[in-house]
Amino acid sequence: MTAPDPACRWLPPRAPASLRTALARAGTPAIPLVRRGAHHGYLVPAAEGPLPAADVLARWRSDRPVLLRGVLRARIRPYRQALGETLRLFARLRRGARFFDWVIGRLAGQGVYQSVGSSIDLGDPREVEKAFARARGARRGDGDLWAKLAWIAHDPRDPSLRIRFSWGVEALQEWHRDPRQARRADGLAAALFPECAVLGGHRLLFDLLRHLTGGPVRLSERIVYNNVPGGGAVFHHDAEATQLGVCFGQLAGETAWLALPRRELAEVVAEVAHGRATLRRFLGTPARAFAALKDTREPRLDRLLNRDPVLTRRLVERGAAFRMRAGDAVLLPSHSREDVAWHSVFGIGRSPSLAHSYGIFAAAPSRHGRRSRANPRAPGTHPRPP
Repeated sequence: MTAPDPACRWLPPRAPASLRTALARAGTPAIPLVRRGAHHGYLVPAAEGPLPAADVLARWRSDRPVLLRGVLRARIRPYRQALGETLRLFARLRRGARFFDWVIGRLAGQGVYQSVGSSIDLGDPREVEKAFARARGARRGDGDLWAKLAWIAHDPRDPSLRIRFSWGVEALQEWHRDPRQARRADGLAAALFPECAVLGGHRLLFDLLRHLTGGPVRLSERIVYNNVPGGGAVFHHDAEATQLGVCFGQLAGETAWLALPRRELAEVVAEVAHGRATLRRFLGTPARAFAALKDTREPRLDRLLNRDPVLTRRLVERGAAFRMRAGDAVLLPSHSREDVAWHSVFGIGRSPSLAHSYGIFAAAPSRHGRRSRANPRAPGTHPRPP
């Protein structure tokens, strides 16, 4: 297991091609951090070193990402065919194939889940289609399970896609209320994507999560990500009611990340903003920046967080950057909306990647929503979608 290494380097967007070529020949490629037309510079990954076991819990408790290098590598091998099928599915969906037709064919003959319809939310410009299903034995009145296909961004420059699994009325966030239905939604994800077993059946990973959270956990609210080079997710966090954190597993391809606690992100934002007259009064102190992060839709803050290479440079220099390759996983703690790992993702490499992201929840219904000794603060809400 390794952590994001502070020795990662940053190069400016106009770094000479000769320098980048020399780095590549030396085995340390300069990775372009480009998302939706904004060039954040180049990331030169650091050498990977071991993370002492004692540091894992310390990072979790301090709201820092816990990067687990290669923890999924052996488990991926039996699912290479399934991963290839999923990547080809996303390619077809980008060309306009109907998601619900694929769901019907996938569930046919399994006998566990039944397709019951689909819808499109015309009020959500990112949603492509939502497919509904019902589990055998579900009680009358139980909310239908669903798989929602959506663009990661409402931007034609970024054709990245994701499929989220949940149940009930999405706008009411009913998914918090019934762990049994959440487990059925997890089962629907596994029925459609067998590679869910890479994370969902990883005993050592569950043992680690139990150690970090203070009790047994389940991995629910599953999302399958297909990030395209030049796309990805803007800065956000995943603090949701009853959710203890997120486990993200890179199953194919690569992504680059910026991730750090909210308080440290606010410090870096304030450092950059203090030197700019147009931002100083709004964001020029850590306290102001920390408060402003409640709403990242504010245009000046959005530009600084998600399109400014100077901020990206400061974050890389602070040790907040890392690259994820197939077989890697990262744990993102969510103790509260104030004490949470914020993160930003860049699609890199030559082809679309594949990853699964699961919310971490207390497994026992009696512990649903309670505080744990390793996760003592009640979580809050997500400030904006990625």
